[in-house]
Amino acid sequence: MNHIAAAEEQLVSERLRRKLNEINLAAQAQLSGVQDHVNFTLQQAYFKCAYECFDRKRKQEEISNCVEHCSVPVVNAQALVENEMAKFQVSCLLFVCLFVLFFCISSLFTLCLGAKKTKENEIKF
Repeated sequence: MNHIAAAEEQLVSERLRRKLNEINLAAQAQLSGVQDHVNFTLQQAYFKCAYECFDRKRKQEEISNCVEHCSVPVVNAQALVENEMAKFQVSCLLFVCLFVLFFCISSLFTLCLGAKKTKENEIKF
């Protein structure tokens, strides 16, 4: 691999790393409010609800069912956040793959042009 191609590859790798870092920071910033809501608001509601389930008049099975019912909003919210993050990660992976594919095609095109120019130069001699 010649020095120019190596330098181009390093430049593209650095750009890709910076772009992925920007995407990651933007995603974290967007999700911080959602995570706060899940971690604090819904968890607080869960604990308040579960606290009310504990009554000496209830049987253990009734308490367990009540607490499980209280956890449904938190569990659903966490599942939703995880699902959306998985979709986002797939989108990022697709972006990276397309970027790498573009770079490979571009490099191949450059190599082909270089080979064509070399052949033209050989013919001229």
